[in-house]
Amino acid sequence: METYLITEALPYANGDIHLGHLLEAVQTDIFVRFQKLRGNRVVYVCADDTHGTPIELAALRSGIAPEQMIADTWKRHVADYAAFSIGFDIFYTTNSPENRAYAELIFKKLGEAGLIVEREITQYYCEHDKRFLPDRFVTGVCPKCKAEKQYGDVCDACGSTYEPTELGDPRCIICAKPPVLKKSTHFFVQLAKCEPFLRNYLARPGVLSAEMKNFVQHWIDGGLKEWCISRDGPYFGFKIPGTDNKYFYVWLDAPIGYLSSTEKWCADHGEKTGRFWDAASDARLVHFIGKDIVYFHALFWPVMLFNAGFKLPSRLFVHGFLSVGGEKMSKSRGTFILAREFAEKVKHPQAAEYLRFYFASRLSSGPDDIDLNKDEFCMRVNTVLANNIGNLCNRTFVFCQRYFGGRAPDTAWDGAIERLVAGAAPGIESDFDNVEYKSAIEKIQALGTAGNKYYQDSQPWASIKTDPDAAAAVMVTCVNMIKALAVFLKPIVPALTASIEKQLGCTVTWTDWRFSLRNHALGPVEKLAVPIEPSAFDALLAAAQHAPADSAQPQIDIDLFKQVDLRVATVLAAEPVAKSNKLLKLQIDLGGEKRQVVAGIAQHYKPEEVVGRTIVVVANLKPARLMGETSQGMLLAANAGGKLVLLKPDGDAPPGARVS
Repeated sequence: METYLITEALPYANGDIHLGHLLEAVQTDIFVRFQKLRGNRVVYVCADDTHGTPIELAALRSGIAPEQMIADTWKRHVADYAAFSIGFDIFYTTNSPENRAYAELIFKKLGEAGLIVEREITQYYCEHDKRFLPDRFVTGVCPKCKAEKQYGDVCDACGSTYEPTELGDPRCIICAKPPVLKKSTHFFVQLAKCEPFLRNYLARPGVLSAEMKNFVQHWIDGGLKEWCISRDGPYFGFKIPGTDNKYFYVWLDAPIGYLSSTEKWCADHGEKTGRFWDAASDARLVHFIGKDIVYFHALFWPVMLFNAGFKLPSRLFVHGFLSVGGEKMSKSRGTFILAREFAEKVKHPQAAEYLRFYFASRLSSGPDDIDLNKDEFCMRVNTVLANNIGNLCNRTFVFCQRYFGGRAPDTAWDGAIERLVAGAAPGIESDFDNVEYKSAIEKIQALGTAGNKYYQDSQPWASIKTDPDAAAAVMVTCVNMIKALAVFLKPIVPALTASIEKQLGCTVTWTDWRFSLRNHALGPVEKLAVPIEPSAFDALLAAAQHAPADSAQPQIDIDLFKQVDLRVATVLAAEPVAKSNKLLKLQIDLGGEKRQVVAGIAQHYKPEEVVGRTIVVVANLKPARLMGETSQGMLLAANAGGKLVLLKPDGDAPPGARVS
């Protein structure tokens, strides 16, 4: 038996759990359930990430204290995760006495190691809001790839990291006004001093996949920058000891939530935190994270742990981003879906369980992005769970009820099928252990197909009349094949597997894939998996398409509005965009100038319906790439009860006329 401490990234406490959060939760939960099924000792840890200026501002807008807001959010997060069978051993909070104590300890240890320096820096200050602006409170143009509307620390478009002062056209996200530069003194960790340690750590086998290891080493090769770990008040978080108005940066105390949550769990269960976190502990520390936070977990976090005398992560599993219907998750595009909305609005009793299966069928150990497509979702679920494994279960259990008194017959099973399962089991086990869930499901599906073929070829419905012993051998073999499938599926779809266990009349663990059931009473027969149709998603997608945009949008003044160049245009041609059911590619006349605009109106207008129309476009929007096509502007449309309606002038206006 091995000991594991397994974590997933902490969701931020300023919003509800969405499907992107859930992708990682399902990936982690499957790994946890697999290790527990093998008999390993596992503590599954997570918490809400509760500090930072966004929390404070969101609470102010809501008229409540930050503490109340994060307490309310915690309750919703717990309920959302539970709806999808995410089985935390503890779901805690970073706003805890344990987290404060560990943050102060690690800060002290970094100082004792000679890694912390104080420097006066120039940073952005908003004169309108009378405050220094943390990196996430400044947006602008990425200095590397020139993508717009990027935060002041990491570019979502190209993954580059930089200082907020490197942004082009910086803006305060509160008031949208350009900030000024002002000096302030802050604490920095000298990461460059840790370069030998980091190179040695990342060279350990299994810590990161080869792809992600190369990604992180590229950062190191480019020279490690000092890491600012303090923020000016006002700031919702822990004040740094010995200072008047400096607070720990949220990215210092956020990952400490893994450690402090373990401390809380241990205190509640009479355990020692050191069993998991001492540097000499043989426990395996496994983190599951998205590729957008690799920088913090592969560089900052190991430096913090090492210098404070704690255990280093054994493995970092990194997943990609989630898109919906080929589109980036976005409220304005109707592709931003909350976990609660999925559970409530997908009209199928097994929707939550099926989402676990769908995610698993797409997940591997690499950082590839994953798309949630309703047609593919239904195809995968129906093919494997309903038509394959569900069919084998139903025909086997019904036959045993009808001809063998609801029992698995007392006879020998087919050796060829037994060897087939025995040959597949090690590969499935390895797939789970290495987070290659897609590969595991392919092997499980192959076994289900083999079981159905064996049943069909053996024709027990015929042999029961002429050779009951032969029919009995078929049935005991099929029952045990189903038991093996239940074992292999249990980490992925626990609720569905519970139904199989009920019909088998037993609870399975990992070693139970071996053939062992004979002369065994079976439970009552029930339908395992009800097929799902794409129409089950209609209510969910309709709600997402007319969901309100983010609230509390900042007010703008007339000077900022005047920067938007609105022009009348005529649509010359229109056609669908390949591999997208939402986008149309338009060729427009902007007063003698021809442009291409890609618009998300395909579900509301056919191409022939827009050709010849007069529309209004934003003419000075920087070009963007959508599904491989260049868009040189944006047309204006109103959302009327979930239907997009193109805006047009009330009367004749020539192409190129300015809207004012």
